[in-house]
Formats: sequence, structure tokens, C-alpha cells
Amino acid sequence: MNWITVAWPMMAAASLTLGLIELRIGVAQRPRSARLLFSLSAFAMAASCGVELALMRADTIAEAAAALRWVDATVGVIVVSLTAFIWVYFGTGTKWLALAVPILWVVGASADWVPGRPDMTYATITGLRAVETFGGATFNVVEGVRNPWTVFAYLGALAQILFVVDASVKLWRRGGRRRALVVGGSVVFFTLAAGVMANLVEAGITRTPYMFSLAFLVILVAMGSELTADVLASAHLGGELRESERRMDLAGTAANLGMWAWDLVHDTIWATRRARSLLGLSESEMLSVEKITNAVHPDDREPRRHAIERALKIDNEYEVEYRVTLADAQIRWISSRGRVERDASGKPLLVRGIVIDISARRHMEMKMELLQNQLAHADRVSMLGQLAAALAHELNQPLGAILRNAEAAELFLQQEPPDLEELRAILIDIRQDDQRAGNVIDRMRALLKRRSFAPRALLVSDLLENVATLTRADCAARKARLELSVEPGLPAVMGDPVQLQQVLLNLVLNATDAVEDLEGDRRKVAVRTALHGNDEVEFAVSDLGLGIEKEKLGRLFEPFFTTKSKGMGIGLSISRTIIEAHGGKLWAENNAQWGATFRFTVPVAAEAASS
Repeated sequence: MNWITVAWPMMAAASLTLGLIELRIGVAQRPRSARLLFSLSAFAMAASCGVELALMRADTIAEAAAALRWVDATVGVIVVSLTAFIWVYFGTGTKWLALAVPILWVVGASADWVPGRPDMTYATITGLRAVETFGGATFNVVEGVRNPWTVFAYLGALAQILFVVDASVKLWRRGGRRRALVVGGSVVFFTLAAGVMANLVEAGITRTPYMFSLAFLVILVAMGSELTADVLASAHLGGELRESERRMDLAGTAANLGMWAWDLVHDTIWATRRARSLLGLSESEMLSVEKITNAVHPDDREPRRHAIERALKIDNEYEVEYRVTLADAQIRWISSRGRVERDASGKPLLVRGIVIDISARRHMEMKMELLQNQLAHADRVSMLGQLAAALAHELNQPLGAILRNAEAAELFLQQEPPDLEELRAILIDIRQDDQRAGNVIDRMRALLKRRSFAPRALLVSDLLENVATLTRADCAARKARLELSVEPGLPAVMGDPVQLQQVLLNLVLNATDAVEDLEGDRRKVAVRTALHGNDEVEFAVSDLGLGIEKEKLGRLFEPFFTTKSKGMGIGLSISRTIIEAHGGKLWAENNAQWGATFRFTVPVAAEAASS
């Protein structure tokens, strides 16, 4: 074994090793084109080492000619791939010079397929000469007549040198001095050294083998230096990222929020420790969409999925609230907000977001809702207190009729024989009076019940009929006339029947208070309904009273503000809260001549809106 047998395989191994490293980096990271192009150059150089060794060991002219053609092929791949590598890696250069390199090399290499010509280098191979070098190593050198087509290969090498120099100068001016000097300089040195050495060998001036691999060592050292710099920079950047993540985690913990990112391309999820803790996930487990979905309360998974899909398809941002079931069976409320990042074509690439623990806020909202329901219930009881005398009078009428009919029936039963037809008519009257009294009591009980918000599709006419039934006696006692007007063909509305009935009762009672001391035709309250836009129904309660003072008009719906001497100031405030919970609006305005009108809107039921 001599130094040639050791040196060329070692250079091939070095090229192959660096090529594999660059290939692994190019496959794993973006941008990858430059890394893949250099790995191609390194692999071609590893192959060239083997071809050079085969040429030195060729025993016949035919073997030497075949080896020379493979030398042309591998060196051509090296030159062209290095040119493309510089173009991509530097991001600059003259395009026509870059294109000239492969064109000139292909024109020259076409001589390898010309019949009767051994290869691009020699028109004729006359023989092989054995040369002994130091250490007793021997190798064979090709002798022959040079092929004029080889000038295209040297022109291609010259074009590559000019291109790399031009690209390096431009990169230097843009601030990439180290890369321009190390990488650009090594490529220029390789091309220049390999070209000069090949020309000396082919001209017979020097009796040495082709040593392109020896010149390529400069590029290997340069790229190894760049790789080391990249590794050190990555390590430094990784340390900074870890420190930044710790700072973000500390800031997130102080603000009670966690941060996360979902890489849609690789389907991976990153989250801070605070985000994992809020979602009830451990710090060590690998995160996935399925794991996070399973942490969400089953009833909230579909709304959360719908919000994310809408952000990915239509919007760039989303916001959703959901519950998380923890290991101890406790429930935590989470508010999640995210933003979608897209590429130039609009394809979503990444979703970044935050999660916030809003359990305290949600618990407070539930307490406030409970207090509001209790206050609304107290308001209903207060209203029924106002209606009590009139309702007692209204109940006395059917109860008195039932008593008189029962006494009449008793008299008819004493006759011989009893008049059955009269008894049947009396029983019908008793049943009707009983139903009338029962309806009044049922409506009172419905209003008195404490219940949660339960919206459903409601007919406007049914709402007004119930209110009219409950206020009929009060209006009669005050000698006020109640007029109802329903626009034909009104769709059903979506709402809670008891709460909407409470609002109407409140407004009607306020209106009867406003006209109680008036005379004649002005003692009238009108309730009108009409379609408001395409998706709402408007209710209007009007009176012909004195109206509302301008300075008080803007404060009517403030809690505990009242214009009545005995008012509590909560009825209108509760009414506005109820209407806003339904998705509507409640407001007041003075009429053009007499009195005021209170208006509110209620959304049309979904099935009615779609029909």
C-alpha cells in the first residue's frame, strides 16, 4: 500500500462525509436548495476521486479512455453544481455568466460522444506511461494528441471564475464579507488551481495525475468552516431562544396567559409551560392536536373546532372560549386567541396564539347573572303587587259566577224531574269560568317562578294576548283603554316568553301610570308590532301622557333612576338588560304631540328568518 492508495480514498471519504452532512441539513431545514446543491458537488467529487484513482491504475488505452470520459462527467457536475450553489447561496451574481458555465461545458463534453474520438481531452491516445513518484508509488499517465474541443471546458471554467468573483464582490458590498471571502474565494481557488493543473498534465509539461480532489480540499475546509460557524451560531441562537422562552414564560405567568404555536406544515405544536399548565397537560409530553382537543370539555369541542377552521379558511384571526377538564375533575374556563400566518399564495403555514385563564371572570359573570335573575324576579313580584287588586277583582268575577251557577244547579236538582239541559248549560258555564280563573292564576305563577334564560320561537300574537290578559283588570280599574296592533304576517321571534312578557308588562304598566290622571280619549295605551328590517320585530308601547323631560330622557335606563315618586328605578334597567340579552335594543322617545313611546326589538327565530 502506497500514499496514493491512501490519499485518494481519504479525500473521497472527506467529500462524502461533508456531502452527507449538507444533505441531512438540506432535507431538514429551509431554505434547502443551497445545501442540496453543495451536497451534489461533494458527492460528485467523491466519485471523481475514484475515477482519478482508476485512471492512474488503467492498464490499457480503452480503460484510460473510459476513465477520462468519467472524469469529464464528474468534473462537469462539480463545476455546474458549484455555480448553481453560489447563485443560490449568495443570492446575487450575473445571470448570463451563470448560464454560460453549463452551456460551454456541455458543448465541450459533447466530444465524448463523437465517433472515433476517445474523449473531450484527447483526440487520440497514443499510449500510457508509468511514472514513479516519491515513496516508490507508481501510476500511469495518458499520452496523446489534445482535442481542440477542450477549449470549451476551459472557457466554462473561466466563466465560472468570473461569475463567482462578480457574485462575491456584490455580496461583499451588501455586508456578507466573510461568506464572500471564504466561500467565494475557495471556489475561485479550486477552479483556477484545477484548471491550471489539468492544462499542465494534458500539455505533458508535468508528469502528475489529475488532482482535482486535492484542489477541492480548499472548498471542503471553507465549507467546514462555514458549517462550524453555523453550528456555533445555532448553539448561540438556541441559548438565546431558551432564554427568550424563559422570559416569555415568566411574563406569561405574571399575566396569567400561555403562548403556543401550531406548525401546520409539520403538524407540530409548541407551547410554554404556562400554556401546558392551563390546559392541564404535563411539561414533558409531546403535544398534538388530538391531545389538546381531548383536554377540552366535550360540549365545547365543536365550537372550538369550528372557530379554528373558520380562521384557517376565511379569517386570519379567531377567538373562542371553552372549558378544560382538569385531572381533579375541576373545570377551568379558557379564552384562546390566535392568528394565522400564510405564505405568498395564501396557504396557511403557522398559527400563533395565547390562552388565558378566565375562570374567575366566568364565575363572576355567573354570580352576576344569578343576581340579575333574582333582581328580575323581584321586579316581577313588584309588578304583580301593583296588579294584585285588579287581579283579585278579575278572579272574583269567575269565582262569583261559579258560585251562582252552583247555587242554580242545586235548585234545578230539587225539581222533579230535574231539568238536565239547564244543568248541562250550567256545568259548561262553570267549566269556562274555572278555565278563565285558572289561566289568570297560571300566568301569575309563570311570572312568579324564578327560572334561567330559556329562549325559543314565540308567536308575537301569543305574547300580546298574555300581556293583555294580565293587564286587562288593571286597565279597567284605571279606566284606561289598551289597544293592540299586530302587523299581518309577522314571523316568530326568538326569546324567553316570561322575560319578554315581563318587559311588556313593565312598559304597559308605566304607560297606564302616565295616563291615569288624564281625561277622555288621552287615557289610552297602544301596543304595536311591526317588522324591523329583515331579521327583527319591533314592539312599540305608546301613551298620550305628558312625555319625558329632555334632561331625564337619557337617564331612564340607569339603575335606580326613576321619574315616579314611589318608583324603585330598576324596572327599565332590568328591561334593557333582558332585551340586550336577547340580541335586541330598547330605547325611548317623546312623541310629536303627546306622550312617549318605548320601543324594543327582538331577533326573528332562525327557522322564520331562513324561510
